Amino acid sequence: MSRIILGMRHALSTAMMLVTLAGCGRLQSASEPTSRLAPLPLANHVETYTPGPTATAGPPATATPTSPPSPAPDISLPAKDLFLDPAWYRETLIDVTDHWNGGLDGQSGMGAYQVGFDGCFYVDLTYDWQQKVRSFGSRVPQSIEGDREIPEYYRNLGYASTVIAQSRAIYINEEAYRAAGSVEGERFLKAVNQGVTCLITHFWDPEHGGFFWEVQHDGRVRETQKQGYGNVHALMALAQAYSVTGNPEHLRTALHQLRVVEEQFLDPEYPGGIRPGFNRDFSVIIGVNNVDVFTHYFEALLALYDVTEGAERDHIANLIETAADFLINQLARRQAGHPDRLYVAYNYDRYWNPAKLAYTRASQWSGAMHSTPGHCVELAYLLSRAVERGFDPDWLDTAYGLMNFAAASAFEGETGGMLYETLDYDGRPLVDNPDNDKFIWWAQAESARAFLHLTVVREKDYTEAFKTIEKLIHGPLTDPIYGGWYDWVETNTLQPGGFDKGNVWKVNYHYTMFFVEALRLAEKYPDQVEAIDQQYQAMGTD
Repeated sequence: MSRIILGMRHALSTAMMLVTLAGCGRLQSASEPTSRLAPLPLANHVETYTPGPTATAGPPATATPTSPPSPAPDISLPAKDLFLDPAWYRETLIDVTDHWNGGLDGQSGMGAYQVGFDGCFYVDLTYDWQQKVRSFGSRVPQSIEGDREIPEYYRNLGYASTVIAQSRAIYINEEAYRAAGSVEGERFLKAVNQGVTCLITHFWDPEHGGFFWEVQHDGRVRETQKQGYGNVHALMALAQAYSVTGNPEHLRTALHQLRVVEEQFLDPEYPGGIRPGFNRDFSVIIGVNNVDVFTHYFEALLALYDVTEGAERDHIANLIETAADFLINQLARRQAGHPDRLYVAYNYDRYWNPAKLAYTRASQWSGAMHSTPGHCVELAYLLSRAVERGFDPDWLDTAYGLMNFAAASAFEGETGGMLYETLDYDGRPLVDNPDNDKFIWWAQAESARAFLHLTVVREKDYTEAFKTIEKLIHGPLTDPIYGGWYDWVETNTLQPGGFDKGNVWKVNYHYTMFFVEALRLAEKYPDQVEAIDQQYQAMGTD
């Protein structure tokens, strides 16, 4: 999951609850070696960042506009008379990835098309894809829009990115390469290879293993935490990288990282559970158990399963089965009074029971009790994809239960959008949640992907649900001038908000996942898609 309120998430990540070894049942005692893995021979030292004096000079910052320009008169949209328009999804995915990589002029965006690009993606982007500098206290202005390049003055103060942002930037290029093909997509493959080099060279900890949370643009480590969320995303990015590059070093590194995850992150007392994060040497747990890290761990295992064989694949299959069992029998809970509905909490206690701390915005991602419909639909999709790969068909019962909970409580009828990405355990809105009047981008993407997938693969009756939310996504949620998605649109007015295109929590990952599933389904299930097209046309379109 990605979040909109970057400042709040960043503050939470640095002020998370510290849990001692005695309280959380680590795999090993503090006196034991912190890692039994030999470090990757890709970095000789770690240079940590020490903040310098407060900046007192330099050009002033220019704030991002509070409203977008007027809409363009002609906006490319999927064909109205088709249930699924794969040609549009392919063309748009390629175009938007180019915007992420190079902006409107090929020289902005994440910097991937600039001469001298070193593979470290620059993910903080303005509404028109220009690079901006994130603020760290009072040291760095938030943005210097209007300048085509970040002046060296500000670069020296310290632009930094996170392992999750780097991993997601790698991933979107992997999928753009697949969509464009080997000839037309060469630029995306180059970005993948460069991105992996940066990930391994600068984010990997050569002493203790695992990936650092935050690294400065010049390779100095700003935050040495080993967040589970970032480390499982790196695992997925490496597995997906190997699937397009064929570089055995990418697979070797992915398997090495899997061993780190198994030895350090997995909960020894609850098979299939995964811890939220650690300090650098894995001696102290940081954060609270949550479904977010688990979701992307499960996702990464599926990606790794697809690129391995023999004993390695068998081992990963066992990990997938263990994780699915944990999801079905521990994480998923039945909604009171509704035997056909299952929810997952966002936060769990140390025994993996749903959190009981009263909800507040400040504690939303650090211990508060609330269910997460966005992850319900995301996990429903992942369970169904696992079954497609040959795993236990009974897992679909849990997938359908998770979908039932979200469908009954989280969606707004007219627009079809997921209105409540956060609910209580009885499916009711949380009074203090400031997002109750917003359609958040990531939840719409996951909902659309699940609706589409279950309609085509499982013959569920989500045709209208998919088409309605698709219209919301490609209409109000999409920037008609510069492309890409807004962070949200208001529920009543459908006016957008959150105009900056990128930050460390939003790197087009959910967007790409949705688009890629549309392409995959069209290729793998052409007869089913054609039949649904015909049914949809017979229904009539507006």
